[in-house]
Amino acid sequence: MMINLEQKIQQIEERNKKVEADKAWETSWTRRLFLTSFTYLAIGIYLWAIEISRPWLNAIVPAVAFMLSTLTMPFFKRLWLRKNAKILYHIFRKTKGTFVDGGRDIIEEQNREKKRNTEKLKNFIRDKEKVTNNDIEKFLNVSNATAERYLDELEKEGLLEQVGETGQNVYYRVK
Repeated sequence: MMINLEQKIQQIEERNKKVEADKAWETSWTRRLFLTSFTYLAIGIYLWAIEISRPWLNAIVPAVAFMLSTLTMPFFKRLWLRKNAKILYHIFRKTKGTFVDGGRDIIEEQNREKKRNTEKLKNFIRDKEKVTNNDIEKFLNVSNATAERYLDELEKEGLLEQVGETGQNVYYRVK
């Protein structure tokens, strides 16, 4: 079991190294210069083949436009991620994925939502003698696992006390 776990961790670490290398290549100047050169050559050959005057001079414009687009995309990507952080956060939650670029905004939004929900829960339980996981699921419109995490957190804060061990007979006494 432990060896299998170590192998899985090793596979994940190897995959992460590959992903990091791929990302480094995607954002590298070497790649940009190669693609700009290939764009220039392809358009230059095309313009020469269709007998446009000064094909090599005219091919500069699209090649430069390509280079500018690769330089400005990271800026526009950050703007887009900030604007769409809430949408991405919900996608993030549904897919159980992770984000690298823009991840800070998403994590901040997640923490803000968690604080809002925790405050809502504190108000919700204030006039109650007991609550169940299902009560929290329905009140916050969250999954079973998320409701359990909120209940555990309120229990650690000393606001609730779990009664029962597992299953549907478990409830939380409000202190």
